[in-house]
Amino acid sequence: MLSRIPIVTRALNPFEKEYFNYQAELERRLMRTFPQYYYFKKGTLAERKFLDIQNGVISKQPNVWYPKGIPDVKHGRDRRFKQNILIPGEEANKNDEKNLSRPIEVNARVTEADKTNNMSSLNRKLSHTLYLIVKEKDQWKFPSFNLESQSLHTAAEKGLVDLGGNQIKIWTVSNTPAAVIKYCEGELVAPTYESPDERIERHYIIKSHIVAGSFQPMNIEYKWVTNDEAASFFDNSYFQQVRHLLANF
Repeated sequence: MLSRIPIVTRALNPFEKEYFNYQAELERRLMRTFPQYYYFKKGTLAERKFLDIQNGVISKQPNVWYPKGIPDVKHGRDRRFKQNILIPGEEANKNDEKNLSRPIEVNARVTEADKTNNMSSLNRKLSHTLYLIVKEKDQWKFPSFNLESQSLHTAAEKGLVDLGGNQIKIWTVSNTPAAVIKYCEGELVAPTYESPDERIERHYIIKSHIVAGSFQPMNIEYKWVTNDEAASFFDNSYFQQVRHLLANF
């Protein structure tokens, strides 16, 4: 079971967005006043440029009614509200990495592979765990390899390299199998099935993560799918035996 762990955090639901926004606003409201005297020497041109672009505050005046409450101004800040600090702009190129005023551009969560539904690309569904599945004998399943004179995890690692090329870098979660799938005369049977008269073929599942490199298989049909997508490719009996191993995100 080779997987690619999520690259970005999952999208927040409306309640979570409201909660984290409230916590961030509360933290900014309770934060200490920005110590401008530490960063800008008094009476300098740099201090003047900094003060000129700051939003002014309303000071307390006698015999004046304030609908939103009496101002509580200390060190040039109304402590009833959060403090917004503006940084003086720089004339340097906005593409220059050393320019602190350059705009922050957030990468899109939806990639080109998502738009084209390219299921053979690892650069898709960035907030979900992807699993490698291959097509063997007209059935989709996890890749399997014959066990020779080596340990289970060694056979799994060697088989993945032979399947995906030597550019792939993987990490095996454990040397102990996560599960076992039993076949009797080519038919999938329950994990507790035992028969002394009939030969049972066992498929041990070793969990691994792809951590670097590229997956470049030869002459095999494969896909990188999420938990929900795997259910539509796997046979129902096969999916029921491995679904507890799949992540929910």
